[in-house]
Amino acid sequence: MAAEGSVGSMTVRAVRSRSCAVDGWLTVSAGRRAADVAGPCREPLPVVADRVPRWDEYLAAAAAGSYDAHPGTLAEGVTASGACVETVGPGAAIGGAEPTGVVTTYGVALPGSFSCPVVLVDGGTLPESGAERTAALSRVDARVAQVRAADAGADVVVAGVGDGVSPVRPRAVVASGPSYGRGLLTSASTRQPGLVQLQDLTATALTRVGASDAEVTGRPLTVSASIGSAAAELADRVGFETRAATLRAVSPQVSLWLAVAYALWALVVAVLWWRHGRARDASPGAVPASVPSWLRLAGVAVAVVPVSTFVANLVPWWRVGAPVAVFLAAVVVVAALLTLLGWLAERAMALGALRLVAVVTLLVLGGDVLTGSGLQLSSVFGQNPIIGGRFYGLGNTSFALYGLAVLVVVGWVAAWGRSRGLSRGVSAALALVVLVVALAVEALPAWGADFGGPPGLLLGGLLVIASAAGVRLTWRRVLVAVVGAGTLAAVVAGLDWLRPPESRTHVGEFVESVVSGEAGAVVGRKLAQNVDNLGSPPLLAIAVASVVLVVVAWRTGWRPVDAGAVVLSGAAVMAVVAFLVNDSGLVIPAFVALVLAPLLVAAGPSHRNLHLRAGKEVART
Repeated sequence: MAAEGSVGSMTVRAVRSRSCAVDGWLTVSAGRRAADVAGPCREPLPVVADRVPRWDEYLAAAAAGSYDAHPGTLAEGVTASGACVETVGPGAAIGGAEPTGVVTTYGVALPGSFSCPVVLVDGGTLPESGAERTAALSRVDARVAQVRAADAGADVVVAGVGDGVSPVRPRAVVASGPSYGRGLLTSASTRQPGLVQLQDLTATALTRVGASDAEVTGRPLTVSASIGSAAAELADRVGFETRAATLRAVSPQVSLWLAVAYALWALVVAVLWWRHGRARDASPGAVPASVPSWLRLAGVAVAVVPVSTFVANLVPWWRVGAPVAVFLAAVVVVAALLTLLGWLAERAMALGALRLVAVVTLLVLGGDVLTGSGLQLSSVFGQNPIIGGRFYGLGNTSFALYGLAVLVVVGWVAAWGRSRGLSRGVSAALALVVLVVALAVEALPAWGADFGGPPGLLLGGLLVIASAAGVRLTWRRVLVAVVGAGTLAAVVAGLDWLRPPESRTHVGEFVESVVSGEAGAVVGRKLAQNVDNLGSPPLLAIAVASVVLVVVAWRTGWRPVDAGAVVLSGAAVMAVVAFLVNDSGLVIPAFVALVLAPLLVAAGPSHRNLHLRAGKEVART
């Protein structure tokens, strides 16, 4: 089949981190994420009296979930179109049952021919490894051959619908028949060649019989262009799945150690500032020592790690025998190079390290979004197809890095205009052009497809432009900016919703959920995600360390250079708004702080601060 048809990797994530066979079949049935009751995986039971056992438990679990799943949607849609669903095996019976749990055309063994246009066949659960797995695969091959022989002119899709006892990773999917020539499988739900979701199978079955797929979250399978021989396509998919599984395993460790490194760096800086502050209390005329060069350099090294993890994906480390070691080595090399370049840039100009990291981040993440989000898909701080939260555009962490970079560049452009003698209006206009282009890259459905980020970035960007260009803020201007940010988000969402269902992103799907009355479940799930992220140890460590650093800086009179203070104010606005609008919890504020704080410290303090201590105004030099 692979040699003559289409191949792909499939996200089978349902409700739990490990999808059981029952979870997968319920997801096929509902066309949305669904799962068995909590607990160990249970094997599907044979049909009894034309009804799926435990069906009422499955319905209760779906009703208690937050994905608005309704098992039986597939069969209901196919039946309404005048067709029928034929099922073979207990798992397939779950996938093809009516909303009542009744199966109309069911068999234990494969028939010589099929009576329905939609046929679901349960291939069983594969053992994890060894001779038992080899034997099970042989039985699956034999069953596939029987299915193809029963209807030689039919489209046949072979897919793993769950993780079972195997390692958690994207599962293989192969399709052949009149609709599937050589190439990579894809769908509008992922927009990634070679990657589909389990729910896409439901949408495919519905549309094949002329039924609507509006009630499901998947989209019909399509075929993208072939990338070479069948062997090359299979190797590409195996590498992709290895990359996803490797980064799923290593991401928590990278996040934890990065958070620890940042927290230690912030603690040392805070202690130094505090000691210097006490020295000034004892001798108001004393000039405090600056942060040592080695500590500033260490801060730059910490700040460049997030963008380095994306750049490391330019190296095909997943094709070697030790992918974890090679990936980490690639991150270290990229981070070391960026640290060196940032340090040299800092010596050449004020805020040199911050501006260099911002430009690199814009090139990497902005360029990645414009070319399909390949670097962010399966990355430490981007999207992972195993989780399947999103497959394209800018995620929460990516937005934090991208948004901060935009603010830095926007402020730089506005300040550059003023330094060249341009008027405030012209300087602000130049910076506004950069901001608008960056917002377009982030917000447009074809690129960043981000709904929660634009309001914060717009407000933060306008504040940076006004401050850098010397434009006075008034309540009227602030109100116009706030209304404009809300209008921008609404217009982007509305335009996406007006597109055909198969072309919408998650932004348009949210508007559809509002129209259909399902927004409550979506918002509830987002709020739950926000609460969960508040308890993340790495994010808490970054947040607490940042608060300590800010408090000590304020109490001891340390202030960033003027251009850095402008970026800081805009970044604070962006982070707060994004925190309130997104489902990211502390992700966006934490990663903004993790990158911005060390790079501001690397630039040194402002030499025009006036520090008020013990009732006296002390000029800092």
